[in-house]
Amino acid sequence: MTSSHPDRTDSAAPRSGQGIFDPDQLSQCVQCGFCLSSCPTYEVTHLEEHGPRGRILGMRLVAEGEFTIDHPDVLDSLETCVQCRACEEVCPSLVEFGALMEDARAAMRDHAPPQGTQGRAQQVGYATLPRRGLLKTGILGLSALQATRADRLLPDHLRVARRVRARDVLRPLRDDRHAPGTPAFVFRGCVMDGLFRDVHQATVDVLAAAGYAPSLSPAPPCCGALHIHAGREHEAHRLAQEVIDAYEGTEGPIVVDSGGCGAAMKEYGEWLGTAQAEAFSARVQDLTEVIEPSMLAGARPVRARMAYQSPCHQKNVQRLGDTPRALLSAIPGLEVVEPDDWHLCCGSGGAYSLLQPELGDALLDKKTDALTRTGCTDVISGNPGCALQIARGGFRVWHPAHLLARALRS
Repeated sequence: MTSSHPDRTDSAAPRSGQGIFDPDQLSQCVQCGFCLSSCPTYEVTHLEEHGPRGRILGMRLVAEGEFTIDHPDVLDSLETCVQCRACEEVCPSLVEFGALMEDARAAMRDHAPPQGTQGRAQQVGYATLPRRGLLKTGILGLSALQATRADRLLPDHLRVARRVRARDVLRPLRDDRHAPGTPAFVFRGCVMDGLFRDVHQATVDVLAAAGYAPSLSPAPPCCGALHIHAGREHEAHRLAQEVIDAYEGTEGPIVVDSGGCGAAMKEYGEWLGTAQAEAFSARVQDLTEVIEPSMLAGARPVRARMAYQSPCHQKNVQRLGDTPRALLSAIPGLEVVEPDDWHLCCGSGGAYSLLQPELGDALLDKKTDALTRTGCTDVISGNPGCALQIARGGFRVWHPAHLLARALRS
Protein backbone atom coordinates (compact mmCIF):
# COMPACT_ATOMS: atom_id res chain seq x y z
CA MET A 1 0.00 0.00 0.00
CA THR A 2 1.34 3.42 -0.91
CA SER A 3 -0.12 6.54 0.65
CA SER A 4 -1.22 9.14 -1.86
CA HIS A 5 -0.02 11.87 0.51
CA PRO A 6 3.29 10.70 2.03
CA ASP A 7 4.30 14.17 3.19
CA ARG A 8 0.92 15.38 4.42
CA THR A 9 0.60 16.69 7.97
CA ASP A 10 -2.45 17.51 10.03
CA SER A 11 -2.31 21.17 9.06
CA ALA A 12 -4.91 23.18 7.22
CA ALA A 13 -4.73 21.67 3.71
CA PRO A 14 -8.12 21.82 1.95
CA ARG A 15 -10.20 18.68 2.41
CA SER A 16 -13.23 19.28 0.19
CA GLY A 17 -12.73 18.47 -3.47
CA GLN A 18 -9.55 17.50 -5.23
CA GLY A 19 -6.33 16.62 -3.47
CA ILE A 20 -7.61 14.16 -0.86
CA PHE A 21 -7.59 10.89 -2.77
CA ASP A 22 -5.27 9.25 -5.26
CA PRO A 23 -7.24 9.58 -8.54
CA ASP A 24 -5.58 6.47 -9.98
CA GLN A 25 -6.81 4.38 -7.07
CA LEU A 26 -10.33 5.78 -7.37
CA SER A 27 -10.47 5.04 -11.08
CA GLN A 28 -9.01 1.56 -10.56
CA CYS A 29 -12.24 0.41 -8.87
CA VAL A 30 -14.54 -1.01 -11.57
CA GLN A 31 -17.55 -1.25 -9.20
CA CYS A 32 -17.78 -5.04 -9.75
CA GLY A 33 -19.06 -5.76 -6.24
CA PHE A 34 -16.77 -8.74 -5.55
CA CYS A 35 -15.84 -6.99 -2.30
CA LEU A 36 -19.33 -6.88 -0.83
CA SER A 37 -19.47 -10.39 0.63
CA SER A 38 -16.10 -9.82 2.33
CA CYS A 39 -17.21 -6.58 4.00
CA PRO A 40 -18.46 -7.11 7.57
CA THR A 41 -20.46 -3.88 7.76
CA TYR A 42 -22.22 -4.56 4.44
CA GLU A 43 -23.08 -8.05 5.69
CA VAL A 44 -24.84 -6.42 8.66
CA THR A 45 -26.72 -3.56 6.99
CA HIS A 46 -26.81 -4.57 3.28
CA LEU A 47 -26.60 -0.87 2.47
CA GLU A 48 -24.42 0.10 -0.48
CA GLU A 49 -22.88 2.99 1.44
CA HIS A 50 -21.64 0.53 4.07
CA GLY A 51 -19.64 -1.51 1.56
CA PRO A 52 -16.30 -0.78 -0.16
CA ARG A 53 -17.94 -0.09 -3.53
CA GLY A 54 -20.28 2.51 -2.04
CA ARG A 55 -17.51 4.08 0.01
CA ILE A 56 -15.32 4.49 -3.07
CA LEU A 57 -18.27 6.02 -4.92
CA GLY A 58 -18.59 8.52 -2.07
CA MET A 59 -14.89 9.32 -2.33
CA ARG A 60 -15.30 9.92 -6.06
CA LEU A 61 -18.18 12.32 -5.43
CA VAL A 62 -16.01 14.22 -2.94
CA ALA A 63 -13.12 14.34 -5.43
CA GLU A 64 -15.49 15.64 -8.12
CA GLY A 65 -16.90 18.33 -5.84
CA GLU A 66 -20.42 16.87 -5.61
CA PHE A 67 -20.04 16.44 -1.83
CA THR A 68 -17.67 17.75 0.81
CA ILE A 69 -15.74 15.36 3.02
CA ASP A 70 -17.79 16.49 6.03
CA HIS A 71 -21.18 15.88 4.39
CA PRO A 72 -23.26 13.76 6.85
CA ASP A 73 -23.82 10.96 4.32
CA VAL A 74 -20.13 10.81 3.48
CA LEU A 75 -19.17 10.79 7.15
CA ASP A 76 -21.62 7.98 7.91
CA SER A 77 -20.26 5.90 5.06
CA LEU A 78 -16.60 6.36 5.90
CA GLU A 79 -16.79 6.42 9.71
CA THR A 80 -18.55 3.05 9.78
CA CYS A 81 -15.72 1.28 7.94
CA VAL A 82 -13.96 -1.08 10.36
CA GLN A 83 -10.77 -0.94 8.21
CA CYS A 84 -10.36 -4.71 8.21
CA ARG A 85 -9.13 -4.53 4.58
CA ALA A 86 -10.74 -7.84 3.67
CA CYS A 87 -11.88 -6.17 0.44
CA GLU A 88 -8.26 -5.90 -0.68
CA GLU A 89 -7.91 -9.68 -0.53
CA VAL A 90 -10.68 -10.29 -3.06
CA CYS A 91 -10.43 -7.18 -5.28
CA PRO A 92 -9.64 -8.21 -8.90
CA SER A 93 -8.51 -4.64 -9.64
CA LEU A 94 -6.06 -4.54 -6.70
CA VAL A 95 -7.51 -1.32 -5.28
CA GLU A 96 -5.51 -0.20 -2.24
CA PHE A 97 -8.57 0.51 -0.13
CA GLY A 98 -6.57 0.86 3.08
CA ALA A 99 -4.61 3.80 1.65
CA LEU A 100 -7.83 5.46 0.48
CA MET A 101 -9.38 5.06 3.94
CA GLU A 102 -6.32 6.48 5.67
CA ASP A 103 -6.51 9.54 3.41
CA ALA A 104 -10.24 9.80 4.11
CA ARG A 105 -9.83 9.58 7.89
CA ALA A 106 -7.11 12.23 7.90
CA ALA A 107 -9.29 14.57 5.84
CA MET A 108 -12.34 13.89 8.02
CA ARG A 109 -10.38 14.67 11.15
CA ASP A 110 -9.26 18.00 9.67
CA HIS A 111 -12.73 19.01 8.47
CA ALA A 112 -14.99 17.36 11.07
CA PRO A 113 -12.96 16.45 14.17
CA PRO A 114 -14.81 14.67 17.00
CA GLN A 115 -16.53 17.17 19.29
CA GLY A 116 -17.88 17.23 22.82
CA THR A 117 -17.29 14.43 25.31
CA GLN A 118 -16.23 11.92 22.66
CA GLY A 119 -13.75 14.39 21.19
CA ARG A 120 -12.17 15.07 24.57
CA ALA A 121 -12.07 11.35 25.42
CA GLN A 122 -10.32 10.58 22.14
CA GLN A 123 -7.81 13.37 22.68
CA VAL A 124 -6.93 12.00 26.12
CA GLY A 125 -6.88 8.40 24.93
CA TYR A 126 -4.58 8.90 21.96
CA ALA A 127 -2.29 11.13 24.03
CA THR A 128 -2.08 8.46 26.76
CA LEU A 129 -1.18 5.48 24.53
CA PRO A 130 2.46 6.52 23.91
CA ARG A 131 3.01 7.45 27.57
CA ARG A 132 3.66 4.15 29.31
CA GLY A 133 3.54 5.59 32.83
CA LEU A 134 0.15 7.22 32.28
CA LEU A 135 -1.19 4.12 30.57
CA LYS A 136 -0.06 1.90 33.43
CA THR A 137 -1.75 4.24 35.92
CA GLY A 138 -4.98 4.00 33.94
CA ILE A 139 -4.80 0.21 33.81
CA LEU A 140 -4.19 0.04 37.56
CA GLY A 141 -7.31 2.17 37.94
CA LEU A 142 -9.16 -0.35 35.78
CA SER A 143 -7.97 -3.18 38.01
CA ALA A 144 -9.36 -1.30 41.03
CA LEU A 145 -12.72 -0.84 39.28
CA GLN A 146 -12.85 -4.55 38.47
CA ALA A 147 -11.82 -5.57 41.99
CA THR A 148 -14.69 -3.53 43.47
CA ARG A 149 -17.04 -4.50 40.60
CA ALA A 150 -17.60 -0.82 39.94
CA ASP A 151 -16.86 -1.49 36.27
CA ARG A 152 -20.34 -3.03 36.04
CA LEU A 153 -21.70 0.50 36.06
CA LEU A 154 -20.10 1.12 32.66
CA PRO A 155 -21.93 0.47 29.38
CA ASP A 156 -21.25 -3.01 28.06
CA HIS A 157 -19.08 -1.83 25.14
CA LEU A 158 -16.84 0.13 27.54
CA ARG A 159 -16.37 -2.75 29.99
CA VAL A 160 -13.05 -4.56 29.51
CA ALA A 161 -13.75 -8.30 29.18
CA ARG A 162 -10.44 -9.31 30.69
CA ARG A 163 -9.57 -9.57 34.37
CA VAL A 164 -6.75 -7.16 35.13
CA ARG A 165 -4.79 -7.69 38.36
CA ALA A 166 -2.48 -5.05 39.75
CA ARG A 167 0.20 -7.61 40.59
CA ASP A 168 0.32 -8.72 36.94
CA VAL A 169 0.65 -5.12 35.72
CA LEU A 170 3.48 -4.40 38.18
CA ARG A 171 5.32 -7.73 37.89
CA PRO A 172 8.59 -7.30 35.93
CA LEU A 173 8.94 -9.20 32.68
CA ARG A 174 12.05 -11.35 32.25
CA ASP A 175 13.88 -12.06 29.03
CA ASP A 176 16.86 -14.13 27.88
CA ARG A 177 18.83 -11.50 25.99
CA HIS A 178 22.16 -12.89 27.26
CA ALA A 179 21.47 -16.47 26.17
CA PRO A 180 23.41 -17.91 23.23
CA GLY A 181 21.48 -17.69 19.98
CA THR A 182 20.25 -15.22 17.39
CA PRO A 183 19.05 -11.96 18.96
CA ALA A 184 15.30 -11.37 18.67
CA PHE A 185 13.55 -8.26 19.90
CA VAL A 186 10.01 -8.54 21.28
CA PHE A 187 8.00 -5.38 20.60
CA ARG A 188 6.02 -4.47 23.71
CA GLY A 189 3.83 -1.60 22.50
CA CYS A 190 1.08 0.05 24.53
CA VAL A 191 -2.13 -1.97 25.01
CA MET A 192 -0.26 -5.28 24.82
CA ASP A 193 2.22 -4.17 27.47
CA GLY A 194 -0.55 -2.95 29.74
CA LEU A 195 -3.20 -5.66 29.43
CA PHE A 196 -1.41 -8.68 27.92
CA ARG A 197 1.93 -8.92 29.67
CA ASP A 198 1.41 -12.66 30.01
CA VAL A 199 1.48 -12.87 26.20
CA HIS A 200 4.82 -11.05 26.10
CA GLN A 201 6.23 -13.45 28.69
CA ALA A 202 4.97 -16.45 26.73
CA THR A 203 6.49 -14.99 23.55
CA VAL A 204 9.86 -14.64 25.28
CA ASP A 205 9.63 -18.25 26.51
CA VAL A 206 8.75 -19.55 23.04
CA LEU A 207 11.62 -17.71 21.38
CA ALA A 208 14.06 -18.94 24.00
CA ALA A 209 12.88 -22.53 23.53
CA ALA A 210 13.38 -22.12 19.78
CA GLY A 211 17.03 -21.11 20.25
CA TYR A 212 16.76 -17.32 20.11
CA ALA A 213 18.10 -14.79 22.61
CA PRO A 214 14.92 -12.74 23.12
CA SER A 215 15.12 -9.19 24.45
CA LEU A 216 12.33 -6.94 25.71
CA SER A 217 14.40 -3.82 25.16
CA PRO A 218 14.48 -1.35 23.58
CA ALA A 219 10.86 -0.71 24.45
CA PRO A 220 9.32 2.10 22.36
CA PRO A 221 5.84 2.60 23.82
CA CYS A 222 3.49 2.72 20.80
CA CYS A 223 3.56 1.76 17.11
CA GLY A 224 0.97 4.32 15.95
CA ALA A 225 -1.53 1.82 14.50
CA LEU A 226 -4.53 3.19 16.41
CA HIS A 227 -3.51 6.74 15.51
CA ILE A 228 -3.37 6.08 11.76
CA HIS A 229 -6.81 4.43 11.87
CA ALA A 230 -8.19 7.57 13.54
CA GLY A 231 -6.76 9.92 10.92
CA ARG A 232 -4.05 11.18 13.27
CA GLU A 233 -1.49 10.71 10.54
CA HIS A 234 1.14 13.17 11.78
CA GLU A 235 1.17 11.53 15.23
CA ALA A 236 1.30 8.04 13.71
CA HIS A 237 4.29 8.94 11.54
CA ARG A 238 6.09 10.52 14.50
CA LEU A 239 5.57 7.38 16.60
CA ALA A 240 6.72 5.19 13.70
CA GLN A 241 9.97 7.14 13.44
CA GLU A 242 10.50 6.85 17.20
CA VAL A 243 10.09 3.07 16.97
CA ILE A 244 12.53 2.87 14.05
CA ASP A 245 15.09 5.02 15.85
CA ALA A 246 14.82 2.90 19.00
CA TYR A 247 16.01 -0.21 17.14
CA GLU A 248 18.73 1.56 15.17
CA GLY A 249 22.04 -0.29 15.57
CA THR A 250 20.43 -3.63 16.45
CA GLU A 251 20.35 -6.78 14.33
CA GLY A 252 17.87 -9.64 14.27
CA PRO A 253 14.11 -10.03 13.85
CA ILE A 254 11.71 -7.66 15.58
CA VAL A 255 9.03 -10.07 16.78
CA VAL A 256 5.48 -8.81 17.25
CA ASP A 257 2.73 -10.71 19.08
CA SER A 258 -0.04 -8.24 18.17
CA GLY A 259 -1.58 -8.59 14.72
CA GLY A 260 -2.44 -4.89 14.47
CA CYS A 261 0.98 -3.67 15.60
CA GLY A 262 2.72 -6.03 13.21
CA ALA A 263 0.58 -4.84 10.30
CA ALA A 264 1.40 -1.19 11.01
CA MET A 265 5.11 -1.79 11.51
CA LYS A 266 5.38 -3.76 8.26
CA GLU A 267 3.98 -0.71 6.46
CA TYR A 268 6.33 1.87 7.98
CA GLY A 269 8.28 1.93 4.72
CA GLU A 270 5.12 2.97 2.89
CA TRP A 271 4.06 5.40 5.62
CA LEU A 272 7.36 7.29 5.69
CA GLY A 273 8.84 6.54 2.27
CA THR A 274 12.45 6.32 3.52
CA ALA A 275 15.10 3.66 3.06
CA GLN A 276 15.51 3.48 6.85
CA ALA A 277 11.81 2.72 7.30
CA GLU A 278 11.86 0.14 4.50
CA ALA A 279 14.80 -1.66 6.11
CA PHE A 280 13.06 -1.63 9.47
CA SER A 281 9.80 -3.05 8.07
CA ALA A 282 11.73 -5.90 6.47
CA ARG A 283 12.85 -7.00 9.97
CA VAL A 284 9.34 -7.14 11.46
CA GLN A 285 7.90 -10.63 11.85
CA ASP A 286 4.84 -12.03 13.57
CA LEU A 287 5.65 -14.67 16.18
CA THR A 288 3.97 -17.31 14.01
CA GLU A 289 6.39 -16.48 11.18
CA VAL A 290 9.45 -16.94 13.37
CA ILE A 291 8.50 -20.36 14.77
CA GLU A 292 8.50 -23.19 12.24
CA PRO A 293 6.13 -26.18 12.54
CA SER A 294 9.20 -28.44 12.48
CA MET A 295 10.28 -26.92 15.81
CA LEU A 296 7.25 -28.58 17.39
CA ALA A 297 8.41 -32.12 16.61
CA GLY A 298 8.46 -33.94 19.93
CA ALA A 299 6.72 -31.07 21.74
CA ARG A 300 4.48 -31.70 24.73
CA PRO A 301 0.86 -32.43 23.75
CA VAL A 302 -1.77 -29.77 24.33
CA ARG A 303 -4.94 -31.83 24.38
CA ALA A 304 -7.73 -29.43 23.47
CA ARG A 305 -10.17 -28.51 20.73
CA MET A 306 -10.18 -24.78 20.01
CA ALA A 307 -11.59 -22.43 17.37
CA TYR A 308 -9.14 -20.21 15.53
CA GLN A 309 -10.19 -16.70 14.50
CA SER A 310 -7.55 -15.08 12.33
CA PRO A 311 -7.14 -11.36 13.13
CA CYS A 312 -7.94 -9.22 10.09
CA HIS A 313 -4.61 -7.39 10.16
CA GLN A 314 -2.69 -10.65 10.20
CA LYS A 315 -4.72 -12.09 7.35
CA ASN A 316 -5.39 -9.06 5.16
CA VAL A 317 -2.45 -6.72 5.83
CA GLN A 318 0.43 -8.93 6.94
CA ARG A 319 -0.78 -11.51 4.38
CA LEU A 320 0.19 -14.43 6.61
CA GLY A 321 -2.32 -16.71 4.92
CA ASP A 322 -2.55 -20.09 6.62
CA THR A 323 0.79 -19.74 8.44
CA PRO A 324 -0.58 -19.21 12.00
CA ARG A 325 -3.20 -21.95 11.68
CA ALA A 326 -0.69 -24.41 10.22
CA LEU A 327 1.71 -23.71 13.09
CA LEU A 328 -0.99 -24.23 15.71
CA SER A 329 -2.13 -27.43 13.99
CA ALA A 330 1.43 -28.76 14.37
CA ILE A 331 1.09 -28.72 18.18
CA PRO A 332 0.55 -32.35 19.21
CA GLY A 333 -2.94 -33.03 20.55
CA LEU A 334 -4.39 -29.64 19.59
CA GLU A 335 -7.38 -29.71 17.26
CA VAL A 336 -7.87 -26.36 15.54
CA VAL A 337 -11.15 -25.52 13.77
CA GLU A 338 -12.22 -22.38 11.94
CA PRO A 339 -15.66 -20.76 12.10
CA ASP A 340 -17.67 -20.76 8.87
CA ASP A 341 -17.34 -16.95 8.66
CA TRP A 342 -13.57 -16.99 9.19
CA HIS A 343 -13.11 -14.20 6.62
CA LEU A 344 -15.32 -11.67 8.48
CA CYS A 345 -14.20 -9.24 11.18
CA CYS A 346 -15.25 -9.67 14.81
CA GLY A 347 -16.00 -5.94 15.08
CA SER A 348 -13.08 -4.90 17.27
CA GLY A 349 -11.19 -2.84 14.69
CA GLY A 350 -8.85 -1.19 17.19
CA ALA A 351 -11.11 1.45 18.76
CA TYR A 352 -14.01 0.73 16.37
CA SER A 353 -16.13 -1.16 18.91
CA LEU A 354 -15.87 1.87 21.23
CA LEU A 355 -16.62 4.49 18.59
CA GLN A 356 -19.28 2.55 16.66
CA PRO A 357 -20.87 0.41 19.40
CA GLU A 358 -24.05 -0.42 17.47
CA LEU A 359 -22.24 -1.88 14.48
CA GLY A 360 -19.46 -3.27 16.66
CA ASP A 361 -22.00 -5.21 18.72
CA ALA A 362 -23.79 -6.42 15.58
CA LEU A 363 -20.51 -7.75 14.19
CA LEU A 364 -19.73 -9.40 17.52
CA ASP A 365 -23.14 -11.09 17.57
CA LYS A 366 -22.51 -12.59 14.12
CA LYS A 367 -19.04 -13.75 15.14
CA THR A 368 -20.35 -15.19 18.42
CA ASP A 369 -22.94 -17.22 16.52
CA ALA A 370 -20.30 -18.52 14.10
CA LEU A 371 -17.89 -19.47 16.90
CA THR A 372 -20.70 -21.15 18.81
CA ARG A 373 -21.41 -23.32 15.76
CA THR A 374 -17.89 -24.75 16.03
CA GLY A 375 -18.82 -26.29 19.38
CA CYS A 376 -15.75 -24.74 20.99
CA THR A 377 -15.70 -22.70 24.17
CA ASP A 378 -12.05 -21.70 23.71
CA VAL A 379 -10.86 -19.43 20.89
CA ILE A 380 -7.36 -18.62 19.65
CA SER A 381 -6.57 -15.12 18.38
CA GLY A 382 -3.31 -13.23 17.97
CA ASN A 383 -4.52 -9.66 18.42
CA PRO A 384 -5.44 -7.81 21.64
CA GLY A 385 -8.52 -6.05 20.26
CA CYS A 386 -9.90 -9.31 18.88
CA ALA A 387 -9.22 -11.06 22.18
CA LEU A 388 -11.12 -8.42 24.15
CA GLN A 389 -14.01 -8.39 21.69
CA ILE A 390 -14.40 -12.17 21.44
CA ALA A 391 -14.21 -12.50 25.23
CA ARG A 392 -17.31 -10.30 25.40
CA GLY A 393 -19.10 -13.15 23.60
CA GLY A 394 -18.43 -15.46 26.55
CA PHE A 395 -15.43 -17.34 25.15
CA ARG A 396 -12.10 -18.03 26.81
CA VAL A 397 -9.47 -16.56 24.49
CA TRP A 398 -5.90 -17.82 24.05
CA HIS A 399 -3.01 -16.22 22.23
CA PRO A 400 -0.90 -18.53 20.02
CA ALA A 401 2.04 -17.74 22.30
CA HIS A 402 0.23 -19.34 25.25
CA LEU A 403 -0.21 -22.64 23.43
CA LEU A 404 3.24 -22.64 21.88
CA ALA A 405 4.79 -22.00 25.30
CA ARG A 406 2.88 -24.93 26.79
CA ALA A 407 4.03 -27.20 23.98
CA LEU A 408 7.67 -26.13 24.04
CA ARG A 409 8.09 -25.94 27.81
CA SER A 410 10.92 -28.24 28.83
